[in-house]
Amino acid sequence: MHIKRLPFFLLIICSVVLVCLLNLLSFAQDYTLGSQDVLKITVYEHPDLTTETRVSENGRITFPLIGELDAKGLNTLQLEKNIADKLSNMGYIKDPQVSVFITQYGKRVTIIGEVVKPGQYEIPGTPTVLDMISTALGLGPNAGYTTTVFRKEVGQDGKVRTSNIIIDLDKLLNGGDLSQNIELRSGDVVYVPKAVFYVYGEVNKPGSYRLEKGITVKRAIAIAGGLTSKGTQNRIAITRKHGEKESTHGADVDDIVEADDVIRIKESIF
Repeated sequence: MHIKRLPFFLLIICSVVLVCLLNLLSFAQDYTLGSQDVLKITVYEHPDLTTETRVSENGRITFPLIGELDAKGLNTLQLEKNIADKLSNMGYIKDPQVSVFITQYGKRVTIIGEVVKPGQYEIPGTPTVLDMISTALGLGPNAGYTTTVFRKEVGQDGKVRTSNIIIDLDKLLNGGDLSQNIELRSGDVVYVPKAVFYVYGEVNKPGSYRLEKGITVKRAIAIAGGLTSKGTQNRIAITRKHGEKESTHGADVDDIVEADDVIRIKESIF
């Protein structure tokens, strides 16, 4: 009997699908359960115990014979063991084989950086960037004018990658550009960076200041209280970071200030 060999491209497709399934399985096992997650729980050879349940706001589920038990903060393997132990210890089933599947994920988004109350939040519905900033009680005093949304996605090759979505907070908050107010997915991390610049030397109020979009050296000097009687616009130096390195160069009053710039106003030589 002659068996036809699968075309090469079908073998490639099957391999990609298998890799995707393995990555998704790994993600599900590492994922910690939270409120609004929907679970399907089965016990081998006991179909009457098959249950679909939603994790409540207080992080608990209800399962037949056991009643309520904690689920929030556990992964599926830990919950399987807890249910199996309870069924066994309570004398209902000897050596139960329990399986827990996540059929629907709740919305959990993390916001970190320059916000009043950073953390991970469980938000119903479809949260946006503005929703998360509001939930975190607003921006901190040194928040930058951009924020980044880090999002994990499974590519066609089955590999999990993190994409970076840049949000222009200046356009969103000051310009009313709602295209910047993107919808967030469960697992997204919103990062609001600190953005300040420093002014030292011959200014009346040396120190650090929040960086706003498009600030020039001239504006930075004004924010720092203006020049002292010894200061001059003709002797300005900026120290700027380039990764882990930094360089110092002369600057003009119309140059644009960048995050972490150190502006030094030198004394007039006349």
